[in-house]
Amino acid sequence: MKKARSAACALCLALLAPLVIHALRVLPTDRRALVAEKYAGWSGVLRLWVQEDAPVGDGRLTAWLNGCVARFEKRHPGVYVQPQAVDADAMADFLTSGIRPPDLLLFAPGTLDGPAGLALVEIPAKLRGELRHCGEWGSGHFAAPVAMGGYLWAWNAAMTDGIPGSWRESEATLAVRPADGTRRFDAALLALCSATHGAAREETPLELPGVDLGLGGATTPAPTAEPAGTLPCQLPEGFDFDGDAFTRFCNGEVAATVVTPREVRRLEQLVGQGKGPDWRLSPGGGAFTDQLLCLAIVDREDGQAELCRAFLDCLLEDESQSALAAAGACPVTDAPIAAGAGDPLQILDGALRRPGLTAPNCLDKKWPETASEIVRKFLAGDGESPVLWRALGERLNQNPNI
Repeated sequence: MKKARSAACALCLALLAPLVIHALRVLPTDRRALVAEKYAGWSGVLRLWVQEDAPVGDGRLTAWLNGCVARFEKRHPGVYVQPQAVDADAMADFLTSGIRPPDLLLFAPGTLDGPAGLALVEIPAKLRGELRHCGEWGSGHFAAPVAMGGYLWAWNAAMTDGIPGSWRESEATLAVRPADGTRRFDAALLALCSATHGAAREETPLELPGVDLGLGGATTPAPTAEPAGTLPCQLPEGFDFDGDAFTRFCNGEVAATVVTPREVRRLEQLVGQGKGPDWRLSPGGGAFTDQLLCLAIVDREDGQAELCRAFLDCLLEDESQSALAAAGACPVTDAPIAAGAGDPLQILDGALRRPGLTAPNCLDKKWPETASEIVRKFLAGDGESPVLWRALGERLNQNPNI
């Protein structure tokens, strides 16, 4: 009986041998051979330049980006994304520096001057409508935002009951930082002051359930719509920008200032140390941001445009966008932000989701000049804030090549 079974097994093995030989001829024994064939003549590495001084988030965007890269590489075996931090000057000179250009660029608005050297991209449907123009040039698109920050009022509850309808008639003191290389606090101030108000405006803050900034059990006022009115907001007499504005706010010297997520995280740290003012956050009249991180694909003959576009899609997936909260940034799609109920980033995200969000074109280097001119009129009292804000908004929405 045993001999019969042995003979049967031997016969089966003999019959399988031709099939095994055929399979070895047809199928590679190592999956890497398939990868090598698919990406023949290419190293398999997508080189990504990331602008190191980009203003988006609270300084932890690298961890967010690494998470996105890991998911992308898992889906594309044999493909690796290699991020490299570069400064704004190197990013702007990616075509002319003599260094081999990368495959992808992640940059802030105002860094590149036009689409030279960039490939056309198809804007993903997930991108919010108000941001679809940000990489537009002529009749095409050459970049798309993938992460976003913004601006809010921060005010000291021990010094004021809220943000006044107009600073001119208020005793509350205001200090705001000037524009720097990556953040336009001046344009943000105009946007925040762009609402009109009534002659006897009263702020009635609403409690946002579950939002606690750790300030002695106080709850944070929810973003409230500005009441209807006819009077424009005016700045205090003699107002000018102050480079020490945030420090003075932290020291309790001024009642209000303008902040981004970086300042908000610093205020949270002060609370944890038992320091800082009794602070609150409020949105302003207009939704504005120039804090964008935009992705562009370099137009190269030996480039991997299809994979680069797939990487853009990965960055705009709901999982990627929701995870931006961990880096102090907000989604550029309709994906929900994964910030906890007590995270003040919820207030910024809500403000940025209001209709009429205004943002500059990321390939337009000239819009700051217009912003400076318009804000100077606001400071000098040469125009009403709602009118000046509309003028700036119209400029930001222009196609720079038309």
